[in-house]
Amino acid sequence: MWKYSLLFVLLHFVTGGIVRRCSTSSFADPSQQLQVSIIVSSVPKDKVARRLILSWDNASPVDGEWIGLFNEEPSSSSVPLFVVQPQSSSGWVETNSHETASPSHDLGYIKRCLGFWVAYVSADNSTVVASSCLQTEPTWMSDLEAELSPLLLRQIFLPGTHDTGAYEEYNSSSESNLIVKYTITQEDDILSQLINGVRYLDIRAAYYPDTDEVWFVNHGLIRIHPLQSVFDDVRTFLQNTNEIVILDFHGFPVGFGSGLAVHEKLLELLKNEFGDFAAPSSLTWNVQLGDIWSTKRRLLLTYNDGAMVERSEILWPAVSHQWGDVQTLDNLYKYLSGVMNNPPNDKGWSAMAELTPTTLQVITDELGGLRRMSEMVNQNVTTWYRGIWGQTVNIVAADFFRGTRLVEAAIDWNQIRAQQLACSIQ
Repeated sequence: MWKYSLLFVLLHFVTGGIVRRCSTSSFADPSQQLQVSIIVSSVPKDKVARRLILSWDNASPVDGEWIGLFNEEPSSSSVPLFVVQPQSSSGWVETNSHETASPSHDLGYIKRCLGFWVAYVSADNSTVVASSCLQTEPTWMSDLEAELSPLLLRQIFLPGTHDTGAYEEYNSSSESNLIVKYTITQEDDILSQLINGVRYLDIRAAYYPDTDEVWFVNHGLIRIHPLQSVFDDVRTFLQNTNEIVILDFHGFPVGFGSGLAVHEKLLELLKNEFGDFAAPSSLTWNVQLGDIWSTKRRLLLTYNDGAMVERSEILWPAVSHQWGDVQTLDNLYKYLSGVMNNPPNDKGWSAMAELTPTTLQVITDELGGLRRMSEMVNQNVTTWYRGIWGQTVNIVAADFFRGTRLVEAAIDWNQIRAQQLACSIQ
Protein backbone atom coordinates (compact mmCIF):
# COMPACT_ATOMS: atom_id res chain seq x y z
CA MET A 1 0.00 0.00 0.00
CA TRP A 2 2.85 2.39 0.83
CA LYS A 3 4.09 2.31 -2.75
CA TYR A 4 1.30 4.63 -3.93
CA SER A 5 2.15 7.22 -1.28
CA LEU A 6 5.83 7.15 -2.20
CA LEU A 7 5.13 7.25 -5.93
CA PHE A 8 2.68 10.10 -5.41
CA VAL A 9 5.21 12.24 -3.53
CA LEU A 10 8.05 11.56 -5.99
CA LEU A 11 5.84 12.22 -9.00
CA HIS A 12 4.71 15.60 -7.78
CA PHE A 13 8.15 16.76 -6.65
CA VAL A 14 9.46 15.96 -10.11
CA THR A 15 6.56 17.51 -12.01
CA GLY A 16 6.11 20.58 -9.88
CA GLY A 17 2.70 19.34 -8.78
CA ILE A 18 0.64 19.90 -5.69
CA VAL A 19 3.07 18.49 -3.11
CA ARG A 20 5.41 21.49 -3.29
CA ARG A 21 2.54 23.91 -2.75
CA CYS A 22 1.41 22.73 0.68
CA SER A 23 -0.14 25.54 2.67
CA THR A 24 -3.19 26.19 4.80
CA SER A 25 -4.79 28.13 1.97
CA SER A 26 -4.47 25.11 -0.29
CA PHE A 27 -7.16 23.34 1.72
CA ALA A 28 -9.90 25.94 1.28
CA ASP A 29 -13.56 25.18 0.81
CA PRO A 30 -14.08 24.62 -2.95
CA SER A 31 -16.72 27.31 -3.04
CA GLN A 32 -14.16 30.02 -2.20
CA GLN A 33 -13.59 30.36 -5.93
CA LEU A 34 -16.26 31.95 -8.12
CA GLN A 35 -18.11 29.10 -9.78
CA VAL A 36 -21.15 28.86 -12.01
CA SER A 37 -23.08 25.69 -12.81
CA ILE A 38 -26.17 24.31 -14.50
CA ILE A 39 -28.50 22.05 -12.53
CA VAL A 40 -31.40 19.92 -13.77
CA SER A 41 -34.53 20.45 -11.70
CA SER A 42 -36.54 17.50 -10.43
CA VAL A 43 -39.85 19.39 -10.67
CA PRO A 44 -41.64 19.78 -14.01
CA LYS A 45 -43.37 23.01 -14.96
CA ASP A 46 -46.22 23.24 -17.43
CA LYS A 47 -45.74 19.51 -17.99
CA VAL A 48 -42.12 19.98 -19.07
CA ALA A 49 -39.39 18.21 -17.08
CA ARG A 50 -35.61 18.67 -16.83
CA ARG A 51 -35.86 22.43 -16.39
CA LEU A 52 -32.47 24.12 -16.13
CA ILE A 53 -31.36 26.09 -13.08
CA LEU A 54 -28.36 28.42 -12.97
CA SER A 55 -26.25 28.30 -9.84
CA TRP A 56 -23.40 30.52 -8.70
CA ASP A 57 -21.13 30.58 -5.65
CA ASN A 58 -18.74 33.09 -4.09
CA ALA A 59 -19.56 36.01 -6.32
CA SER A 60 -18.94 39.65 -5.38
CA PRO A 61 -21.57 41.17 -7.64
CA VAL A 62 -21.36 44.74 -8.86
CA ASP A 63 -23.86 46.68 -10.94
CA GLY A 64 -23.95 45.52 -14.53
CA GLU A 65 -22.54 42.04 -14.03
CA TRP A 66 -24.76 39.24 -15.24
CA ILE A 67 -25.03 35.49 -15.56
CA GLY A 68 -26.26 33.99 -18.81
CA LEU A 69 -27.39 30.65 -20.16
CA PHE A 70 -26.13 29.86 -23.67
CA ASN A 71 -26.56 27.10 -26.25
CA GLU A 72 -22.96 27.46 -27.38
CA GLU A 73 -19.62 28.04 -25.68
CA PRO A 74 -19.82 31.68 -24.54
CA SER A 75 -17.93 34.31 -26.49
CA SER A 76 -18.27 38.05 -27.04
CA SER A 77 -20.68 37.41 -29.91
CA SER A 78 -22.87 34.83 -28.12
CA VAL A 79 -26.51 35.66 -27.49
CA PRO A 80 -27.80 34.36 -24.14
CA LEU A 81 -30.98 32.32 -23.84
CA PHE A 82 -31.56 33.66 -20.34
CA VAL A 83 -29.99 36.36 -18.17
CA VAL A 84 -30.01 37.09 -14.44
CA GLN A 85 -28.22 39.85 -12.55
CA PRO A 86 -26.84 38.39 -9.32
CA GLN A 87 -27.84 40.23 -6.17
CA SER A 88 -26.02 38.00 -3.70
CA SER A 89 -22.81 35.99 -3.42
CA SER A 90 -24.61 32.73 -4.20
CA GLY A 91 -27.92 31.72 -5.68
CA TRP A 92 -30.04 29.38 -7.77
CA VAL A 93 -32.36 30.76 -10.45
CA GLU A 94 -34.76 28.83 -12.65
CA THR A 95 -34.49 29.51 -16.39
CA ASN A 96 -37.04 29.13 -19.18
CA SER A 97 -35.03 26.33 -20.83
CA HIS A 98 -34.99 22.59 -20.37
CA GLU A 99 -32.78 19.67 -21.30
CA THR A 100 -33.95 17.10 -23.81
CA ALA A 101 -33.29 13.64 -22.47
CA SER A 102 -30.63 11.67 -24.34
CA PRO A 103 -30.64 7.86 -24.39
CA SER A 104 -27.93 6.73 -22.01
CA HIS A 105 -26.09 4.77 -24.71
CA ASP A 106 -25.75 7.99 -26.72
CA LEU A 107 -24.02 9.89 -23.90
CA GLY A 108 -20.67 8.21 -24.50
CA TYR A 109 -17.73 7.57 -22.20
CA ILE A 110 -15.75 10.73 -22.87
CA LYS A 111 -16.58 13.80 -20.80
CA ARG A 112 -18.58 16.24 -22.91
CA CYS A 113 -20.92 19.20 -22.79
CA LEU A 114 -24.62 18.56 -23.34
CA GLY A 115 -25.59 21.65 -25.30
CA PHE A 116 -25.85 24.29 -22.56
CA TRP A 117 -23.28 26.65 -21.06
CA VAL A 118 -23.40 29.21 -18.27
CA ALA A 119 -21.15 32.26 -17.94
CA TYR A 120 -20.60 35.01 -15.39
CA VAL A 121 -19.98 38.15 -17.46
CA SER A 122 -18.32 41.42 -16.41
CA ALA A 123 -20.24 44.68 -16.32
CA ASP A 124 -18.68 45.95 -19.55
CA ASN A 125 -19.63 42.71 -21.35
CA SER A 126 -16.01 42.21 -22.32
CA THR A 127 -14.94 39.38 -20.04
CA VAL A 128 -16.28 35.95 -19.17
CA VAL A 129 -15.21 35.79 -15.53
CA ALA A 130 -16.29 32.17 -14.99
CA SER A 131 -18.06 29.57 -17.08
CA SER A 132 -19.00 25.91 -17.25
CA CYS A 133 -21.33 23.64 -19.15
CA LEU A 134 -23.92 21.01 -18.40
CA GLN A 135 -21.64 18.02 -18.82
CA THR A 136 -21.16 14.32 -18.28
CA GLU A 137 -18.53 12.91 -15.90
CA PRO A 138 -17.96 9.31 -17.03
CA THR A 139 -14.27 9.16 -16.08
CA TRP A 140 -13.73 11.61 -13.22
CA MET A 141 -12.10 9.03 -10.94
CA SER A 142 -9.70 7.56 -13.49
CA ASP A 143 -8.89 11.06 -14.74
CA LEU A 144 -7.57 11.69 -11.22
CA GLU A 145 -6.06 8.22 -10.74
CA ALA A 146 -2.54 9.49 -9.98
CA GLU A 147 -3.83 11.84 -7.29
CA LEU A 148 -6.48 9.55 -5.81
CA SER A 149 -4.53 6.27 -5.72
CA PRO A 150 -3.01 6.86 -2.24
CA LEU A 151 -6.39 7.60 -0.66
CA LEU A 152 -8.15 4.87 1.31
CA LEU A 153 -11.56 3.75 0.13
CA ARG A 154 -13.13 5.09 3.32
CA GLN A 155 -11.42 8.46 2.71
CA ILE A 156 -12.97 9.09 -0.69
CA PHE A 157 -16.05 11.26 -1.32
CA LEU A 158 -18.42 9.37 -3.60
CA PRO A 159 -21.64 10.84 -5.05
CA GLY A 160 -24.53 8.40 -4.91
CA THR A 161 -28.22 7.95 -5.51
CA HIS A 162 -30.88 6.84 -3.05
CA ASP A 163 -33.11 4.00 -4.25
CA THR A 164 -31.07 4.00 -7.43
CA GLY A 165 -33.30 1.59 -9.31
CA ALA A 166 -36.52 3.60 -8.75
CA TYR A 167 -36.02 5.65 -11.91
CA GLU A 168 -38.54 6.75 -14.48
CA GLU A 169 -38.68 9.46 -17.08
CA TYR A 170 -41.29 12.08 -16.24
CA ASN A 171 -44.68 11.39 -17.80
CA SER A 172 -47.31 14.10 -17.45
CA SER A 173 -50.13 11.56 -17.68
CA SER A 174 -49.05 9.93 -14.40
CA GLU A 175 -47.83 12.95 -12.46
CA SER A 176 -50.87 12.91 -10.13
CA ASN A 177 -50.59 9.18 -9.39
CA LEU A 178 -49.65 8.83 -5.71
CA ILE A 179 -47.68 5.64 -6.26
CA VAL A 180 -45.57 7.30 -8.93
CA LYS A 181 -45.18 10.50 -6.90
CA TYR A 182 -43.87 8.65 -3.84
CA THR A 183 -41.99 5.79 -5.49
CA ILE A 184 -39.83 7.33 -8.23
CA THR A 185 -36.60 8.80 -6.88
CA GLN A 186 -34.52 9.35 -10.03
CA GLU A 187 -35.10 10.68 -13.54
CA ASP A 188 -32.27 8.79 -15.25
CA ASP A 189 -31.55 5.11 -15.78
CA ILE A 190 -28.53 3.61 -14.08
CA LEU A 191 -26.14 3.85 -17.02
CA SER A 192 -26.98 7.54 -17.33
CA GLN A 193 -26.48 8.01 -13.58
CA LEU A 194 -23.02 6.47 -13.85
CA ILE A 195 -22.07 8.47 -16.93
CA ASN A 196 -23.15 11.62 -15.11
CA GLY A 197 -20.76 10.87 -12.23
CA VAL A 198 -22.58 8.68 -9.67
CA ARG A 199 -20.38 5.98 -8.15
CA TYR A 200 -22.58 4.59 -5.35
CA LEU A 201 -25.75 2.66 -6.29
CA ASP A 202 -28.36 1.84 -3.62
CA ILE A 203 -30.27 -1.27 -4.74
CA ARG A 204 -33.30 -3.00 -3.17
CA ALA A 205 -33.54 -6.49 -4.70
CA ALA A 206 -36.76 -8.52 -4.79
CA TYR A 207 -37.59 -12.10 -5.79
CA TYR A 208 -40.85 -13.17 -7.48
CA PRO A 209 -40.60 -16.92 -8.13
CA ASP A 210 -44.05 -17.18 -9.74
CA THR A 211 -43.37 -14.73 -12.58
CA ASP A 212 -41.45 -15.16 -15.83
CA GLU A 213 -38.94 -12.54 -14.67
CA VAL A 214 -38.08 -13.50 -11.09
CA TRP A 215 -35.56 -10.81 -10.07
CA PHE A 216 -36.55 -7.17 -9.73
CA VAL A 217 -35.34 -3.94 -8.22
CA ASN A 218 -37.99 -2.51 -5.93
CA HIS A 219 -38.81 0.61 -3.97
CA GLY A 220 -40.29 -0.96 -0.90
CA LEU A 221 -43.05 -3.30 -2.02
CA ILE A 222 -43.36 -1.66 -5.44
CA ARG A 223 -41.78 -3.54 -8.33
CA ILE A 224 -39.87 -1.13 -10.61
CA HIS A 225 -37.49 -2.74 -13.13
CA PRO A 226 -36.02 -6.18 -13.83
CA LEU A 227 -32.78 -6.54 -11.88
CA GLN A 228 -31.10 -7.63 -15.10
CA SER A 229 -31.39 -4.06 -16.39
CA VAL A 230 -29.29 -2.93 -13.42
CA PHE A 231 -26.69 -5.60 -14.13
CA ASP A 232 -26.55 -4.73 -17.82
CA ASP A 233 -26.05 -1.01 -17.18
CA VAL A 234 -23.35 -1.54 -14.53
CA ARG A 235 -21.47 -4.05 -16.68
CA THR A 236 -21.63 -1.80 -19.74
CA PHE A 237 -20.21 1.07 -17.73
CA LEU A 238 -17.39 -0.99 -16.25
CA GLN A 239 -16.47 -2.38 -19.67
CA ASN A 240 -16.14 1.11 -21.12
CA THR A 241 -14.37 2.94 -18.28
CA ASN A 242 -11.75 2.44 -15.59
CA GLU A 243 -14.01 3.74 -12.80
CA ILE A 244 -14.61 2.22 -9.36
CA VAL A 245 -18.29 1.55 -8.55
CA ILE A 246 -20.11 0.42 -5.40
CA LEU A 247 -23.23 -1.68 -6.00
CA ASP A 248 -24.92 -1.87 -2.61
CA PHE A 249 -27.62 -4.49 -2.12
CA HIS A 250 -29.12 -2.73 0.85
CA GLY A 251 -32.63 -4.16 1.07
CA PHE A 252 -34.52 -7.32 0.20
CA PRO A 253 -38.16 -6.27 0.57
CA VAL A 254 -39.94 -9.12 -1.25
CA GLY A 255 -39.38 -12.86 -1.61
CA PHE A 256 -36.29 -13.49 0.52
CA GLY A 257 -37.98 -14.78 3.65
CA SER A 258 -36.03 -15.51 6.82
CA GLY A 259 -33.53 -18.04 5.46
CA LEU A 260 -30.59 -17.77 3.11
CA ALA A 261 -31.83 -19.89 0.19
CA VAL A 262 -32.90 -16.97 -2.00
CA HIS A 263 -29.80 -15.01 -1.01
CA GLU A 264 -27.72 -17.94 -2.24
CA LYS A 265 -29.53 -17.79 -5.58
CA LEU A 266 -28.78 -14.08 -5.85
CA LEU A 267 -25.13 -14.68 -4.97
CA GLU A 268 -24.82 -17.21 -7.80
CA LEU A 269 -26.37 -14.68 -10.15
CA LEU A 270 -23.89 -12.02 -9.01
CA LYS A 271 -20.98 -14.40 -9.56
CA ASN A 272 -22.17 -15.13 -13.07
CA GLU A 273 -22.77 -11.49 -13.91
CA PHE A 274 -19.75 -9.86 -12.27
CA GLY A 275 -17.17 -12.55 -11.53
CA ASP A 276 -14.55 -10.73 -13.60
CA PHE A 277 -15.26 -7.33 -12.05
CA ALA A 278 -16.02 -8.02 -8.36
CA ALA A 279 -13.28 -6.91 -5.95
CA PRO A 280 -12.48 -9.33 -3.11
CA SER A 281 -13.80 -8.20 0.26
CA SER A 282 -10.43 -9.08 1.81
CA LEU A 283 -9.26 -5.69 0.54
CA THR A 284 -11.48 -4.03 3.21
CA TRP A 285 -12.44 -0.36 3.42
CA ASN A 286 -8.85 0.45 4.36
CA VAL A 287 -7.61 -0.40 0.89
CA GLN A 288 -5.96 2.31 -1.17
CA LEU A 289 -7.76 3.12 -4.40
CA GLY A 290 -4.57 2.35 -6.28
CA ASP A 291 -4.70 -1.23 -5.02
CA ILE A 292 -8.26 -1.59 -6.31
CA TRP A 293 -7.19 -0.31 -9.71
CA SER A 294 -4.22 -2.69 -9.76
CA THR A 295 -6.49 -5.72 -9.26
CA LYS A 296 -8.53 -4.77 -12.34
CA ARG A 297 -11.60 -5.56 -10.21
CA ARG A 298 -13.37 -2.26 -9.77
CA LEU A 299 -16.84 -3.29 -8.61
CA LEU A 300 -17.57 -3.50 -4.88
CA LEU A 301 -20.59 -5.69 -4.18
CA THR A 302 -21.76 -4.63 -0.72
CA TYR A 303 -24.51 -6.71 0.86
CA ASN A 304 -26.80 -6.06 3.81
CA ASP A 305 -26.78 -9.57 5.26
CA GLY A 306 -23.90 -10.52 7.53
CA ALA A 307 -24.33 -14.26 7.15
CA MET A 308 -24.04 -13.99 3.37
CA VAL A 309 -21.01 -11.73 3.61
CA GLU A 310 -19.24 -14.40 5.66
CA ARG A 311 -20.00 -17.01 2.98
CA SER A 312 -18.51 -15.20 -0.01
CA GLU A 313 -15.23 -13.52 -0.81
CA ILE A 314 -16.92 -11.11 -3.23
CA LEU A 315 -19.56 -9.75 -0.85
CA TRP A 316 -18.54 -6.77 1.26
CA PRO A 317 -20.33 -5.60 4.41
CA ALA A 318 -23.16 -3.24 3.54
CA VAL A 319 -22.59 0.48 3.39
CA SER A 320 -23.88 1.98 6.64
CA HIS A 321 -26.83 4.24 5.83
CA GLN A 322 -26.94 7.31 8.03
CA TRP A 323 -30.65 7.89 7.50
CA GLY A 324 -32.66 10.37 9.53
CA ASP A 325 -36.19 9.38 8.50
CA VAL A 326 -37.16 13.07 8.67
CA GLN A 327 -39.78 15.19 6.93
CA THR A 328 -38.39 18.74 7.05
CA LEU A 329 -35.28 20.52 5.88
CA ASP A 330 -34.47 21.71 9.41
CA ASN A 331 -34.65 18.20 10.81
CA LEU A 332 -32.54 16.84 7.94
CA TYR A 333 -29.87 19.42 8.76
CA LYS A 334 -29.99 18.59 12.47
CA TYR A 335 -29.67 14.87 11.78
CA LEU A 336 -26.87 15.14 9.22
CA SER A 337 -25.06 17.69 11.37
CA GLY A 338 -24.97 15.11 14.16
CA VAL A 339 -23.63 12.51 11.74
CA MET A 340 -20.95 14.84 10.43
CA ASN A 341 -19.87 15.78 13.94
CA ASN A 342 -19.31 12.10 14.77
CA PRO A 343 -18.96 10.18 11.49
CA PRO A 344 -18.26 6.44 11.28
CA ASN A 345 -14.58 6.03 10.54
CA ASP A 346 -13.98 2.29 10.25
CA LYS A 347 -16.33 1.33 7.41
CA GLY A 348 -18.10 2.60 4.33
CA TRP A 349 -20.99 4.90 5.13
CA SER A 350 -23.46 7.10 3.35
CA ALA A 351 -25.19 10.31 4.35
CA MET A 352 -28.74 9.74 3.14
CA ALA A 353 -29.56 13.29 2.10
CA GLU A 354 -33.27 13.09 1.37
CA LEU A 355 -36.62 13.56 3.08
CA THR A 356 -38.85 10.59 3.92
CA PRO A 357 -42.64 11.05 4.02
CA THR A 358 -44.79 9.39 6.64
CA THR A 359 -47.62 7.10 5.54
CA LEU A 360 -50.15 9.82 6.36
CA GLN A 361 -48.21 12.37 4.32
CA VAL A 362 -48.28 10.03 1.34
CA ILE A 363 -52.03 9.46 1.67
CA THR A 364 -52.78 13.20 1.98
CA ASP A 365 -50.04 14.17 -0.52
CA GLU A 366 -49.02 16.85 1.96
CA LEU A 367 -45.49 17.19 0.59
CA GLY A 368 -46.32 17.00 -3.11
CA GLY A 369 -44.29 13.91 -3.96
CA LEU A 370 -40.62 12.97 -3.99
CA ARG A 371 -39.77 15.33 -6.85
CA ARG A 372 -40.93 18.35 -4.84
CA MET A 373 -39.42 16.98 -1.65
CA SER A 374 -36.03 16.66 -3.34
CA GLU A 375 -36.26 20.22 -4.63
CA MET A 376 -36.96 21.34 -1.05
CA VAL A 377 -33.56 20.05 0.09
CA ASN A 378 -31.18 19.58 -2.84
CA GLN A 379 -29.91 23.17 -2.94
CA ASN A 380 -29.12 23.02 0.77
CA VAL A 381 -27.58 19.55 0.49
CA THR A 382 -25.30 20.95 -2.21
CA THR A 383 -24.30 23.86 0.02
CA TRP A 384 -23.59 21.59 3.00
CA TYR A 385 -21.38 19.17 1.10
CA ARG A 386 -19.66 21.76 -1.04
CA GLY A 387 -18.86 23.33 2.31
CA ILE A 388 -16.91 21.86 5.20
CA TRP A 389 -18.95 18.64 5.39
CA GLY A 390 -17.42 17.68 2.07
CA GLN A 391 -14.06 17.37 3.79
CA THR A 392 -14.97 14.21 5.72
CA VAL A 393 -18.06 12.57 4.20
CA ASN A 394 -17.65 9.16 2.54
CA ILE A 395 -20.79 8.85 0.38
CA VAL A 396 -23.74 11.19 -0.14
CA ALA A 397 -26.89 9.66 -1.61
CA ALA A 398 -29.66 11.92 -2.92
CA ASP A 399 -32.98 11.73 -4.71
CA PHE A 400 -32.96 13.25 -8.22
CA PHE A 401 -29.20 13.74 -7.95
CA ARG A 402 -28.92 16.00 -11.01
CA GLY A 403 -30.76 18.58 -8.95
CA THR A 404 -27.59 18.78 -6.84
CA ARG A 405 -23.95 19.61 -7.45
CA LEU A 406 -22.69 16.60 -5.52
CA VAL A 407 -20.60 15.20 -8.37
CA GLU A 408 -18.84 18.54 -8.73
CA ALA A 409 -18.37 18.74 -4.94
CA ALA A 410 -16.90 15.23 -4.83
CA ILE A 411 -14.40 15.98 -7.57
CA ASP A 412 -13.25 19.18 -5.87
CA TRP A 413 -13.01 17.73 -2.37
CA ASN A 414 -11.25 14.55 -3.47
CA GLN A 415 -8.50 16.61 -5.05
CA ILE A 416 -8.16 18.56 -1.82
CA ARG A 417 -8.07 15.36 0.24
CA ALA A 418 -5.33 13.99 -2.02
CA GLN A 419 -3.41 17.22 -1.60
CA GLN A 420 -3.78 17.09 2.18
CA LEU A 421 -2.52 13.51 2.25
CA ALA A 422 0.46 14.38 0.07
CA CYS A 423 1.38 17.27 2.36
CA SER A 424 1.02 15.12 5.47
CA ILE A 425 3.58 12.60 4.23
CA GLN A 426 6.23 15.05 3.06
